[in-house]
Amino acid sequence: MTEFADRWSRWLLHDRCGGNAAALQRTLEFLEPIRDRVLAAADIVPGATVLDVGCGDGLLGFAALPLVGDTGRVVFADVSDELLDRCRQIAQELGVSDRCRFVHSTAERLDGIDDASVDVVMTRSVLIYVEDKAGAFAEFHRVMRPGGRISLFEPINRRSTELNRDTLFGYDAAPVSELAAKVWAVFEAAAPADGPMMGFDETDLLRQAEEAGLSKVVVTLELSSVDRPPFAGVQWPQLLAISPNPHAPTFGEALDQALTPEESTRVETHLRPLVEQGRGGRFRAADAYVTAVKSADQPNRV
Repeated sequence: MTEFADRWSRWLLHDRCGGNAAALQRTLEFLEPIRDRVLAAADIVPGATVLDVGCGDGLLGFAALPLVGDTGRVVFADVSDELLDRCRQIAQELGVSDRCRFVHSTAERLDGIDDASVDVVMTRSVLIYVEDKAGAFAEFHRVMRPGGRISLFEPINRRSTELNRDTLFGYDAAPVSELAAKVWAVFEAAAPADGPMMGFDETDLLRQAEEAGLSKVVVTLELSSVDRPPFAGVQWPQLLAISPNPHAPTFGEALDQALTPEESTRVETHLRPLVEQGRGGRFRAADAYVTAVKSADQPNRV
């Protein structure tokens, strides 16, 4: 397998789909409406400077380029140099490098981005990994011009975990519920209740945006349940190579850690037909969309 420089690039470019092209395509199709909703709420106009925080491989940023037009710019910021290099490569292939800038930074320390220099700040599933979320909102406020806007999408894992407790890997786990609970425990150990992934909800995002000095804050919590096979086109061995997030083990590693070989066989006997025949899946999610503005007459906070 390809060697990756950090956990973020490894997960985004391989582990989230186990290196499987069909699973990647399914993921991108799932993300498209999320991307479009974030962009629509950002209200991007021609000539704007847009900051894509935690840009990953550029899902939001490259979609924003047509909106900013020939006179605008998109700033791609990420903690992973490897992912920034990937975005540079895509920009070169698309012939848009002259309208892009690439900055190595964390969300809570946007070093290299000047005060009041961007019109829009966007994220997708970024704050969920940030310990200092209040610091990130303060940085968003700092780099935004007066009248600037944020448009964020963040999963609320505290709620989605409970919504999916009766499933395993997105499939009905009732016949093996006691074994599914053991596997869930492995993933919960990787994301403790008081950690950045689980230790917040939509009310925290509202409060942190307010405390950063942003106004007209709107946080929309959306709970959804969709009957669909979450890994269409994936065979069981490929599923075992998938990891749900950069901090988590793969599904196969979780089974190995939680279960005896006999127990693992029981789980496979139940789930493998569902996975490989593309049936019986249910996807429940708890997601927050956040918008806010920096008042036109509001200075940066010191």
